[in-house]
Amino acid sequence: MSFKETFIKVMAWLNFGLALAGLAKFLPIGYLMVLSLWEPIDPAAYEWSIDLISDTHLIVMVWCVALVIIKALSGHIIVRPWRPPSF
Repeated sequence: MSFKETFIKVMAWLNFGLALAGLAKFLPIGYLMVLSLWEPIDPAAYEWSIDLISDTHLIVMVWCVALVIIKALSGHIIVRPWRPPSF
């Protein structure tokens, strides 16, 4: 495996990890919404969870830029790195 192929695979896995981290940012607000069915939500916790997801657009932008770079290097859009196209 060449350096370029290894670099593309590592970048694809890091980009996948970024997508998972972006999704994980929504767990606290989901937890608070479920918790609110039984008791009132702490305003500080609610504001923290809203602040946590307020910069999600930046994560999406970085993820898309990484996809464009992966496409430029490999000729393929690799979203699921465990199923890479053959080089």
